[in-house]
Amino acid sequence: MKNALLLLSCFITVQLIAQRQFDQAKVREQISHKETKAILFTLASDEMKGRDTKSGGYYKAADFVANYFEQHNIQPFYPAYRDSLVTDSLVSYNVVGSIGKYVPGKKTILIGAHLDHIGIQENEGDNLYNGANDNATGSTAVIQIAAFLAKHQWEQNILVALFADEEKGLKGAYHLAERLKEEKVNLAYMVNFEMLGITLTTGANQVYMTGFKLSNMEKEMNHISNDFVRFLPQAKELNLFKRSDNYAFYKAFKVPAQTLSTFDFQNYDFYHKAGDEAEKMEVENMNQIIGTAAYTFAEMLRKDTAVKMYPAAVE
Repeated sequence: MKNALLLLSCFITVQLIAQRQFDQAKVREQISHKETKAILFTLASDEMKGRDTKSGGYYKAADFVANYFEQHNIQPFYPAYRDSLVTDSLVSYNVVGSIGKYVPGKKTILIGAHLDHIGIQENEGDNLYNGANDNATGSTAVIQIAAFLAKHQWEQNILVALFADEEKGLKGAYHLAERLKEEKVNLAYMVNFEMLGITLTTGANQVYMTGFKLSNMEKEMNHISNDFVRFLPQAKELNLFKRSDNYAFYKAFKVPAQTLSTFDFQNYDFYHKAGDEAEKMEVENMNQIIGTAAYTFAEMLRKDTAVKMYPAAVE
């Protein structure tokens, strides 16, 4: 009888956690401006040498992420968080964590961003490419959202990944997508974060979504956080849906896999330039976006929102 009551108590506790509506203001309070800035400035520091495997800086950045995951109760999905691959004769690895215990076959959500950048280039003047906007900002978002989600229990599997070798052709994302496919991970949808450091031209605390009309993801996100996700015409014109890590997971699983970004080709002049440095980032707006995204994910998970491709969707 005592064991039965204990089991009932555990069941009720999990149910209450799953049913409790999150408060947006309280969630955003937990994504502190101070920590956003600290993580961003660490990942985009000269010490990280442009987060490339050739410069050696990528490994320092990956160690930072793995240590952060460990400190915030995010479990290794693979030993030491590493999903290893070889690119240009150099061993690299995605950093992959699990929020809570992964249960095979259960509905799985993946949140990711690429951690790498282009390292040190042979040119006069500043030859260290810190990659603050591209993509220390997106990596910071994933790290902080993961830490927030890890404070709660969820009915779904939640994986978080920082990808290697995006700048070399999405190599890390393709490797992980194929591995998860082979391991029969039941991926429901994937959200990727890319370049969040400068305010979107349409306004503060807004992002645009690639593959905007391919699924109901935008609709579901905006139902929770009104006017958070916008349509950017250039995203379709430039085929951005296929140009970031989300595409690897779409190809492997044919499920919604889309990118959120604020770089709209009008608001920042330092894409793939040495001047892409942390001091130029608009941290307050970036911090608001991360807080809004964390709240949006929490509500989608709580309600077990069905994110689906539209039947007639065309890439």
